[in-house]
Amino acid sequence: MKIAFISDIHGNLPALEDVLNGIDSQHPDALYCLGDLVNQNIWNNEVVEIIRHRNIPTVRGNHDDGIGFGKSVFKFSYTLPEVRQWGIEAIAYTLRTIKPENASFLGHLPLFLRLEIPHAGDPPFTILLVHGSPRSLNDTILRHMLKRDYLHFLDLAQTDALICGQAHTPYHFTYPSEGTTPVTYRHLLNPGSVGQPKDGDWRACHLLLHLDTSRDLRTDRDAVRSDFYRTPYDIDKAVKGIRHSELSTYFGGCLLMGQ
Repeated sequence: MKIAFISDIHGNLPALEDVLNGIDSQHPDALYCLGDLVNQNIWNNEVVEIIRHRNIPTVRGNHDDGIGFGKSVFKFSYTLPEVRQWGIEAIAYTLRTIKPENASFLGHLPLFLRLEIPHAGDPPFTILLVHGSPRSLNDTILRHMLKRDYLHFLDLAQTDALICGQAHTPYHFTYPSEGTTPVTYRHLLNPGSVGQPKDGDWRACHLLLHLDTSRDLRTDRDAVRSDFYRTPYDIDKAVKGIRHSELSTYFGGCLLMGQ
């Protein structure tokens, strides 16, 4: 079984279109989105309408929540006071340009999705999809954290695999159980970002999760495998779109640097 995951599109239509073309060529059994469809780029309506048209199950991100509920200020990541100001200006731009039906769609997205995958073991293998963490859509589970922090979030999730967005950085960590026989494994994954990577690589990223359901997904570590794909796209178009809009050119620079 193959399941594709995308996240953090942030209104970047050129990136989304090329990623979806790549995913279609991989013929996954399902495709899910982990949120943040909008904000900080110009194609917010187009991105939402693609997700709606393709009926891609999607969880609500913090930017989706803010725009969906018409908030002029909400929590988002920034490094300097001027970046926060540019972020607030981007929110105002998105609120002015988003169609009411698309804003309503964002506000009605679920906070989480739970998948149950039949496999050789019993009971079904469970996967929890969230944007930030099982605790809050505003949390960020970063690639570099303490093991105890990762285990804390897995305990909160009460699931075999936790897949989250928000960090804009791809990763897959696997943790064996301690003191149990047979040993079971839990997984923590992030598909990276389609529209705004922050790992130093400007190319769009998505995750293809391989589940060998003929084996016990809990006890057979190799039965759960992840592949991360980086997709080049027309980044010049994305940067020019920002430059010719009311958005700060800062967001175009972030795209170019993968930050």
